[in-house]
Amino acid sequence: MRKLWPLSFLMGVAVVYMAAMQSHAQQNEQAVRALVPRIVASWETFDLTKIEPYYARDPDLTYFDLAPLKYNNWAEYRATVPKVLFDPNSSLKLKVNDDLRVHSRGSLAWATFTFGADVTAKQGATSHLEGRWTMVLEKRGTNWLVVHEHVSAPLGGS
Repeated sequence: MRKLWPLSFLMGVAVVYMAAMQSHAQQNEQAVRALVPRIVASWETFDLTKIEPYYARDPDLTYFDLAPLKYNNWAEYRATVPKVLFDPNSSLKLKVNDDLRVHSRGSLAWATFTFGADVTAKQGATSHLEGRWTMVLEKRGTNWLVVHEHVSAPLGGS
């Protein structure tokens, strides 16, 4: 019986530790799940000061978007997005579809979802796009920041 007591104690500690880790992962996933729609909504503002707080600005982080193909860092994103997205358009309405999935491992999380975008050009023409969006986020301090994203649309449009 004396030999079982230490083993039982260690098993109990392991169970408590695993439950705490699972709870922490669930909290992270809930936080990211709540954050993703706010990040997406920030793009509708056409205001980089509202978008930038959600993105890491490390010089070696790559972001993929619809156009152009690739941004080598946030500085490129910041310099190009106004010309490609904001300047030619007067409004952008984005809807995150109901397929949002969030996963986390430690200080990293990733979210995948599809979206609908309604774009109104400054000349008045409207267009609709269905696309997919993947975000990789890293917890830095108390904030989750996008460290990589990939936005794309199916071949042949939607």
